[in-house]
Amino acid sequence: MSLMKKVAASAAAAVMTLSLASCGSDTTWGADIDGTRLRAGILIYFQSNAVSEASQYLGDGETDVLAITIEDKPSKDWINDEAVEDMREYAAVEKKFTELGITFENNEEKAASNTVDQWWEYVGEYFEGIGVSKQSYYDIVLNSQKRAAIFDYYYSDGGEKEVSEDEIKNYLLENNSRIKFIRMELKDGEGNLLKSEGKDELKKMAEGYIERAKNGESFEAIEDEYNEYYENLIAEANGISSETEDGAAEEEDVSDTETEEPERISYGTVVSKDSAIPSEKVAETVFDGSLNVGDYTIVEENEVWYIVYRMDLFEDSSYLEGQMDYARRALKGEEFDASVAGWIEGQDVTVNEAAIKRYKLEKLTAE
Repeated sequence: MSLMKKVAASAAAAVMTLSLASCGSDTTWGADIDGTRLRAGILIYFQSNAVSEASQYLGDGETDVLAITIEDKPSKDWINDEAVEDMREYAAVEKKFTELGITFENNEEKAASNTVDQWWEYVGEYFEGIGVSKQSYYDIVLNSQKRAAIFDYYYSDGGEKEVSEDEIKNYLLENNSRIKFIRMELKDGEGNLLKSEGKDELKKMAEGYIERAKNGESFEAIEDEYNEYYENLIAEANGISSETEDGAAEEEDVSDTETEEPERISYGTVVSKDSAIPSEKVAETVFDGSLNVGDYTIVEENEVWYIVYRMDLFEDSSYLEGQMDYARRALKGEEFDASVAGWIEGQDVTVNEAAIKRYKLEKLTAE
């Protein structure tokens, strides 16, 4: 749970009605929230998630997650409290989805069912072993889609908290860049690092490539030329010749009907600030403010150099559309999580003590 969610949840908890109920042998439900009983499998699922979170609090030499203290609580209490918190948010999402009158328009119920069917082959045995039915898993997956639909209701186009296209573009520009690059090996055909003279020759080659690209030559054609050059270096170092056995150059049979291959065009590679592709140093150079759109540079590393060309991030017109949802959630995700945590305020919550006692946390930690 994020810090903002914890803060909002703490405030809501101050006015929440919470009670424990011992209901004989009825352990089919985990909690009653505002008159709606949630399946015990949903409780167990969230307990399992909380156990995974709790493992992050293990100290050096500690292995039993149920024997530690977390946030001044015995870990078992902390795990159950987290699971109840998640159930409260689950119920709040269901209620808000109905209140807002949202309806699924893209057959999300079928999509949720397909997701469950696909994953059940891998997780079904584990879930059934701890007491989570396929129906409970489906309910949780569908609830997550309802949560996403509510987010879109508020923050997508036309929503009362709509995130503008300019906000999205600015976020993407701040965190991403589009580049083309040519990787130039600082080695000879045998894999030996180049000496000063070899480096000087490679530098001249790289600078020549940049001039040709600036004069309008295809960056991709230049990249292909360099790759062929280096492959030939390796071939020569290994004694591989492009000539036939009798010493005559091998000729290709070119028919009159052969058509010329279309020019290879690339929209480059989108990199982020913390990207290691093609290298961390390249990412640092792209984002240090020294390389503008349309600029070229050479990034020198110990064993490889890169010719880097910075492009317009939105050169590919489909990029912005494909990143809209991601950017909205990056910009407004924490704000939305805090809102969801606030919706639990005033809930009437009854936790089924019999279910808590029956479904032992120890089962969730058994290997």
